[in-house]
Amino acid sequence: MRAGAVLALAALCMPAAGQAADSEEQPQQAGLMWNRTGLPAVFPLQVKSPKGADYFLTLQDHGSGEDALAAYIEGGAFFKVLVPPGRFVLRFASGTKWQGEEALFGAGTQYFEMPEPLEFAVRGLGGKAGHIVTLRQPRPGRSWLAGLKEQSICQTARLKVPDPALLDPQPGRRLFELGLEAQEKAQLRIRQQETGRLRQRDLERTGEASSLHARSVPEPPVPYQALKTQEMVEPLPRQSFRSYRVRSRFCG
Repeated sequence: MRAGAVLALAALCMPAAGQAADSEEQPQQAGLMWNRTGLPAVFPLQVKSPKGADYFLTLQDHGSGEDALAAYIEGGAFFKVLVPPGRFVLRFASGTKWQGEEALFGAGTQYFEMPEPLEFAVRGLGGKAGHIVTLRQPRPGRSWLAGLKEQSICQTARLKVPDPALLDPQPGRRLFELGLEAQEKAQLRIRQQETGRLRQRDLERTGEASSLHARSVPEPPVPYQALKTQEMVEPLPRQSFRSYRVRSRFCG
């Protein structure tokens, strides 16, 4: 069935219910009334209805003909219910004064149903396919109309607390730690060379540079030493999974 289809609802020729029920029932609360299938209700069904009347909705199993689920709808108010899987015919009873499931809305109850069964089933990976039904009040002498559109609930799963190691873009990368001992020796060498230059300059000024050269042997220069490094290989992160967070949202 194409989304957005407009269907003429079939009026049911049924006898007036509950003519003997004179006492009015307590106001019925909108929402799910019962689910007789024993199956989990996970598929969305949304009904948009006009103001001025309330509606008693039953889902009839298309194969067995038995009533599977019932719900009460307040006219003009937002209504959504979760239903079990299967193919169901949607049947409506409409009126203004609720008198219980036996009498419904009394002698003025109007009956109509969807002409084709609606399927509630899983679509793809984690998609729960349902429907949106929009009721349109008929003009005098006309049939009820219903707009039909598909609606789905999609589920996505993700790690509840992501491990930071799993987000490292360079696992197994090589890290180097610079040695502090080599750095200290290089700084000491620079200080010794600066001190030697200052002493030689002072001696040259007093004319003793020649005698200094005769009785002193210069120390061999300290050979350059590369900074010692210690190579480490970062271990690969342990691929450990944690709990999942499942999110449901309407996706169609």
